[in-house]
Amino acid sequence: MSSRFIGVDEKPALPYLILYGLQHVLAMFAGIVAVPLMVGTALKLPGEQITILVQGSLLTSGLGTLVQSLGIGRLGARLPICMGTAFVFISPFISVGSQLGIQAILGAAIVGGIVEFVFSFFVWRIQKYIPPVVTGTVVVLIGMGLMPLGFTWLAGGESSLFGQPISFAIGGLVLVILILINQFAKGVWPSISVALAIVVGYLAAGIAGVLNLGLVKEAAWFAVPKVFSFGLPKFSFPAILAVLVAQFASMLETIGDTYATGVVTHKKIGRRELSGAISVDGLLSSIAFLFNGLSITSFSQNIGVISITRVASRFAVAVSGIILLLMGLVPKFAALIASMPAPVLGGAALVMFGAIAGSGILQFREAKVFGEREMFIFAISVALGMGFGLHPEGALEYLPSYLTVILGSGVAVGGITAIILNQVLPVRQKEE
Repeated sequence: MSSRFIGVDEKPALPYLILYGLQHVLAMFAGIVAVPLMVGTALKLPGEQITILVQGSLLTSGLGTLVQSLGIGRLGARLPICMGTAFVFISPFISVGSQLGIQAILGAAIVGGIVEFVFSFFVWRIQKYIPPVVTGTVVVLIGMGLMPLGFTWLAGGESSLFGQPISFAIGGLVLVILILINQFAKGVWPSISVALAIVVGYLAAGIAGVLNLGLVKEAAWFAVPKVFSFGLPKFSFPAILAVLVAQFASMLETIGDTYATGVVTHKKIGRRELSGAISVDGLLSSIAFLFNGLSITSFSQNIGVISITRVASRFAVAVSGIILLLMGLVPKFAALIASMPAPVLGGAALVMFGAIAGSGILQFREAKVFGEREMFIFAISVALGMGFGLHPEGALEYLPSYLTVILGSGVAVGGITAIILNQVLPVRQKEE
């Protein structure tokens, strides 16, 4: 790889910052809009209300990314961490919304976010319980857990393209272009390999006739979100309990993402970074309702972008936050990227998700000892994490809803398992 590593506090020239920021947006956009789309559709909201939900989630994600990367006081890790709407909340949000309405979702999200924000002041106290064998396991689970999603996108996503040869052809083209640019190009090209590969795939989709720009034509040029579009939040104890469990799972993922970011950026994660990352996760989730958005968390796929491109500048990620804010205000711009066929993103996503899992394995290097005990912890945690994370439909339906939320998150299950096993299994003085 010929491109040099761009550090966390480096600030490249503006044209490059925009390119670097755009490729982060390309990598995370589908994930951001998927959550409000899925929740809104499941709750049978009118089309205009789903649009408001998407717009609000873009604004919240953009603001969260800006605060996370640049920092405001104790808020933010000041690391290149992208924030977006969290998949872990989909199940509880649909459950709460279908029974109590979307106002109850907003009320529960406020409480969940506040609880996590308060916890961020004390989260550093648990650092001793999450050594490299734990964090490495969690990061590997994050990457592995995302791979089925990446392959689903590669195969065509939830569209008529699913399983079609053209989907694999386009996704394969993106994957090959990304590899070729990243490994054989010189100068600045490897650092924008993700964006370039996606652009090539986008154009290929247009040539192949599978690019639908109808959303772009219908979208408005400018729209300011109306505060409290869904009415005032409502507070329900059952709703709050369900969302709190998801908030805990979200926090575990953010902890894992923060350590993974530390690995790929060559930065040691200390008390300030961990506390700052969790504080943004909680605070922005608690005020998302002001923008008609949903709870947010750190995005794992962007760690893959950093690993592949070797661009770790937090200012590049700050630019991606600005782009997301603009998308929230300029629906036509958002529609242009929302029109990207799933195989285009899937081709790049598989490489990025694999890179995340690889960065987790690298964390094991930090362990002074990695013998049979550590391998056992890793094996059991990954097995349970992947098992529950990819459980067959209906496997958890007879369990209480507050359990299914956390058991449905492979990262949460695997992370908790690794923490417990690391505490209870005896440490041998000498391991072969």
